[in-house]
Amino acid sequence: SFCGPPFAKTSLPNQALPATMALASATSLPSKVADAATTKVAAPKKKAHWAVSFVAGFCSGATEVSVTMPLDTVKTFCQVNRTGMGPVAGAQQIYQLKGLQGFYFGLPAVLLQVAGKGAIRFTAFEQFKFLMHLTPVPKASIDFRAGIGAGFAEAFLWTTPTERLKVLRQNDIKSGLNRYSSLAGSIRTVATEHGITGLYAGIGATGIRQASGVGVRFALYGRVKSALTTDPPQMWQSALAGGITGCCSTLLNNPIDVIKSRIEAQDGKTKEYTGTIQAFRAILKEEGVLAFYKGIAPRLMKISIGQAITFTAYEAYSNTFSNLTGL
Repeated sequence: SFCGPPFAKTSLPNQALPATMALASATSLPSKVADAATTKVAAPKKKAHWAVSFVAGFCSGATEVSVTMPLDTVKTFCQVNRTGMGPVAGAQQIYQLKGLQGFYFGLPAVLLQVAGKGAIRFTAFEQFKFLMHLTPVPKASIDFRAGIGAGFAEAFLWTTPTERLKVLRQNDIKSGLNRYSSLAGSIRTVATEHGITGLYAGIGATGIRQASGVGVRFALYGRVKSALTTDPPQMWQSALAGGITGCCSTLLNNPIDVIKSRIEAQDGKTKEYTGTIQAFRAILKEEGVLAFYKGIAPRLMKISIGQAITFTAYEAYSNTFSNLTGL
């Protein structure tokens, strides 16, 4: 008799279906549990200890200034010179007037300034960032807001008085005087002739410059680095991300940097520039818009190189100090 084809389709009773499905689910359960057990859950990033941020920021700032000091001197020299001098001509004139050592005029003040502001900047940034994570502030804007706070903090606590001393010393190149030949002597001269408040000339412009620059750098750095980073991350990626953020912040706030330099370079009892707004109007009226971009070339080089060094060095120092101290 005909029994059907050898591969005839057979059907299970309806009662057997639930049992079969339950058996399949039960046999797959252990593998799912194992997969879940082996899946790594990303732990929230630990807030950097303030001492680690402070020391790493100080060391990264000192590392940066040891490389970029000549560019900063050329930048300031061009900004306080009203003849429209370019960076090459400015560098040549500095060399003719003071030789190679002229590029390092004001080094003690600059070294103290950059290292100190690096310490304050990174410490303040980490603290502001931690506090903002506890508030309903949009997560995407936390780095920018914390950077603005850190910029204002460093400007008022440190950058303004040390920047004032640096600019006065660098202005000695043009004047031919050596009134500010040492850090201690510079402080005494300013305090005697202008009072302690003389150290805070240009505080408004400095605060705006630091807040805008630092805010933009921290806001962009993480995003740019994420776009560049491979697995494992490489040091050059941190350097490139820092350089890009430095360029962006420089293009944004060079006008306020020119205003700051003009105010801080004043060394007599008669002040041509009495404040940030007044200085902006006077420079615009007498020299035009392009005056606000004097010194842009050396400043672009200085800050892009400086931020590449700063961010890379900070991460390296921070990891080293954390591992050594356990903080």
